[in-house]
Amino acid sequence: MNEDILKLFFKEKTLKIFLNTEKEEYAAKIRNKAVCMYSYVITCLKKFEDLGLVRSEREGRIKRYKLTKKGKELDGKIRELLEFKA
Repeated sequence: MNEDILKLFFKEKTLKIFLNTEKEEYAAKIRNKAVCMYSYVITCLKKFEDLGLVRSEREGRIKRYKLTKKGKELDGKIRELLEFKA
């Protein structure tokens, strides 16, 4: 398994950022929900975009982020895993 992807997703803040991108949102709103620094949110969103999990669209000055089909599949699997009870 790709070590970079493991390191990216097994951080609490990164996971919160990803899970809060389920609806079409802009970075500042995601930052507020994940409660972390704006620059970190932008860095994570760029990495998600590079992995094909998120796409961005510009609306004037605002850039909105939304999960791709691949991102939605991963989101569902992560949420399933988080609901898992031993």
